[in-house]
Amino acid sequence: MNKRITTKESEEPAEKRVPASKKTNTEISNSFLQRIISLLKKEELI
Repeated sequence: MNKRITTKESEEPAEKRVPASKKTNTEISNSFLQRIISLLKKEELI
């Protein structure tokens, strides 16, 4: 499961690089969940 979980900035869309201070809590939660879902799909866990 821990074979290679990496966080590469280059893979992120520009909107996810906006500082958290400029986002609402909902936007932070949504982007966080979308990131987790995409990582799980990439690792074929879901």
